[in-house]
Amino acid sequence: MTWTATYFRWKFAALLAAMISVFTLRMLHRWYDLPELVVESTAVLVLLPALLSLLDDRRLRLVALVAGIPVMLLVVVSNLFPAAGLHLPRLVARSGTAAYMLLVVFAILRLLVTTIEVTLDEVVGAFVGYLMVGVLFSELYCVALMLDPRAISGDADDASQAVAAISESKISNPDLRIGMERWNRAQYFSFVTLTTVGYGDLHPRTPLARMLAVVEAITGQFYLAVMVAGLVGIGASQHHSRRQEEANRRIPAEGHHPLGVRPTVDRPVGAPPDGLS
Repeated sequence: MTWTATYFRWKFAALLAAMISVFTLRMLHRWYDLPELVVESTAVLVLLPALLSLLDDRRLRLVALVAGIPVMLLVVVSNLFPAAGLHLPRLVARSGTAAYMLLVVFAILRLLVTTIEVTLDEVVGAFVGYLMVGVLFSELYCVALMLDPRAISGDADDASQAVAAISESKISNPDLRIGMERWNRAQYFSFVTLTTVGYGDLHPRTPLARMLAVVEAITGQFYLAVMVAGLVGIGASQHHSRRQEEANRRIPAEGHHPLGVRPTVDRPVGAPPDGLS
């Protein structure tokens, strides 16, 4: 078995490992002050395995290459050349990343409803798809926050205060630091909304943010319903097929069925039943 076959066999597990690595790096940044450029560019670590996972589907291969490679390049370029204020390349990069995440979620759902046998990697893929929905809306919330820093904020409007404090500080690359604070806020709000927890510490303040919150809550419930129904249905079908195969192998030579049901025997027309001849 080649390494490509092995990778495609565990493609969703590799994507999950990449997502966990990115989440861990972003957490460590808040404790150890890692370089903002490195941490902000970790989105490529998720986009690259996502691209490779789509290459396994021939129908999505061309779309994955055409859409994925420009998005990854745009993410890197927008971080290499930060700018204050409304940064158009980063705005496009966030929007493109969200669109690409939507393609990945679609591919996972399509695989889930068309597969005839559930493997461990596909179960992992169902979980990864749920995380992808949260990341997708995190990118969209970042866009909303770029358009209006108060789009998602608490009652004390601490978002504007944090941005102002970073802008007035003497750290290098303040725009990257603002972008990371924006992402942290968007990611937290996204997953709280996706799981319909709603702690109430952050609220959508603009029409765009409110619309995204409603759509995400509905999408999260819909995804769970489709995912659970698909996995349970396929699992039940696999179990029934295995029982049928075992029953067929255990039928004795004399024709008595192991489940107590006698197999049907063809008789000539007009022949009396067994025991009455």
